[in-house]
Amino acid sequence: MADTCVLGVDCGTQSLRAAVYRADGTQLAQASRPYPTRCARVNWAEQDPRDWWDALCGAVPDCLARAGVSGRDVAAIACDGTSFTGVFCREDGTPLRPAILWMDLRAAEEARRVEATQHAVLDYCGRHISAEWLLPKALWVRDHEPEVFDEAARIVEGADWLVHRLTGRWVTSTGNAAGKRHWTPDGRWPEDLYEAVGLDGLARKSPDEVRYVGEPAGALLSDAAAALGLSADCIVAHAGMDGWTAPIGKDCFAPGCASLTLGTSTVVIVETDKPALIDGAMGPFPEGIRRGYSVYEAGQTSGGSTIGWYLGLVGAANDAAAYARLEEEARRIPPGAEGLVVFDAWRGNRTPYFDPGARGVIAGLTLEHSPAHLYRAILEGCALAVRNVLETLAGGGRAVREIRACGTGAGNGLWVDIIATATGCPILVSHEKQATCLGSAICAAVACGAHEDLESAAAAMATPFETVTPSSGIDVYDGLFESYLETYRQVRPIVARLSQPKGEQAS
Repeated sequence: MADTCVLGVDCGTQSLRAAVYRADGTQLAQASRPYPTRCARVNWAEQDPRDWWDALCGAVPDCLARAGVSGRDVAAIACDGTSFTGVFCREDGTPLRPAILWMDLRAAEEARRVEATQHAVLDYCGRHISAEWLLPKALWVRDHEPEVFDEAARIVEGADWLVHRLTGRWVTSTGNAAGKRHWTPDGRWPEDLYEAVGLDGLARKSPDEVRYVGEPAGALLSDAAAALGLSADCIVAHAGMDGWTAPIGKDCFAPGCASLTLGTSTVVIVETDKPALIDGAMGPFPEGIRRGYSVYEAGQTSGGSTIGWYLGLVGAANDAAAYARLEEEARRIPPGAEGLVVFDAWRGNRTPYFDPGARGVIAGLTLEHSPAHLYRAILEGCALAVRNVLETLAGGGRAVREIRACGTGAGNGLWVDIIATATGCPILVSHEKQATCLGSAICAAVACGAHEDLESAAAAMATPFETVTPSSGIDVYDGLFESYLETYRQVRPIVARLSQPKGEQAS
C-alpha cells in the first residue's frame, strides 16, 4: 500500500492547492492556481465557484505532470475548503450568485437573531453565532435577495459544491454539518431551529448525505475524470473544513495537542472526548473529525491577512529584499516594540468576543516609531490573539501543552518565535508546507483503503517537525497581554460607533 498514490486538494481563500502523495506520506509534487476575491463593500467577500473548478482542472493535471504520475495510478482524491463559504445554486450545481466567502461579515445582525433563539442545539456551538456561518448568511440572502433564496435548490459549502462536481452527489462532512449547519449525531438537520429563524425548507436545500472525513463520497464522474486526467475508478472523499483538515495532516490526535493554522485567518483546533461548554470558544462540535470526539474551534478572522496588508502598505509584500530588511530590523527591536500595542481585529474578532464590529487598533505611536516597529507590533498583536485563545480554552479545562503549526504564516520565523514566547508554549512547525493538503490526502488514503483509519494514516503519513521554544521576553509579554486586553475594553465603544453602516453612526 505504500506505493498507492492519493491526491489532497485544499480550496483556500486565495488559491486552490493540489498535492500528490504516496500512502507513506511522501509528497511527489504540488501545484496551485489563484483566483480573485471581490469585496464590493467593507466586510463583504465573494468568489465565483466556477473559478474553483477551473483552478482544480489546472492544478491537478499540473501536479500529476510534475510528479511523473499517471492519473490511472491515483486511487483517491479528497477536497477540503474554507467554511462557511456559501454556494446558492440549482440542483445541477449552477450558481445563482457569487459564493459568499467565509470571511464575509455582512450578516452580523442576522447572527444576533439566530443567537437570540437560545435554541438547545446551540449548546453544541458554544451558544454564540458568528456572522461567518450558514444561518446568518442564508437569512441575509433570504431578506435581501429573496428570488435567489427561493430558486436555490441547494445551499451548500464550497467543498460540497466541488465534491458534487466530481461525483454528482450532494455530500458534506460531519465537520461542515456539525460546525456550520448545527447537525447533531442523531443524523438529522435541526429543522425546528431553521424554522424558528424563518428558514423553512433549508433542510431540503442541504446536502443529502453526511459522511465522516475519510469515508468515500462516491466515484469520479467520467467528465470530471477526463477534465482532471484521472481514472473514473478514482474514489472521491470529502475532507471537510480546511482548518479542521490541518490537524489530520499534523497528527494532532494526542491529548493536550492543538492545531494552529497560520493562514489568511488564524485557526486553533482542539479535540476532546469530554465535551463541555467553554465560554468564548466555538464548540464542542460533535463528531467533527473523528467518531467519539468533539471539536473546539477558536481563532481570529484575520491573521496572515493583517500581516499581508501591512507588508503591502510598506512595499514589502512582493519585494524579497525589502521584506528581508524589514524583518531584520524588527528582530533587533525588543519585545513590546518600544511602547506599541496592537489589537488585531482587522476583520472583527472571533475568540473570545464574537464581535464582528471590532476593529484593528495601533496604540502608543510616536514620531520615533519606524515601519519595523509597526511590523513587530502587528506580529505581537496577532501572537497575543493566539494567547487569548489558549487562555480561553484553558479556562474551560482544555489546557494546551503543545502546538503543531502549519500554513503560510508558519514560514514567518519571527512571527512563530513571538507566538512561542508570548504564549509560553512550544511550537512544532510541520516540515510539510501544505499540511492541509496532506490532511486531505490522508482522508483520501483512508477512503481507498490504503490505511485503516485516520489515526493510523496520520501516524504513517505526517512529516517531522521543527520545534520552536519560548525565548527571552516572556515577562514583557505578560504585561503587554494585559495592555492588549485593556485596549479592546477601552476602545470598544468607539469602534462600535465607527463600524456602524454609513448613515447610522450616532452624532
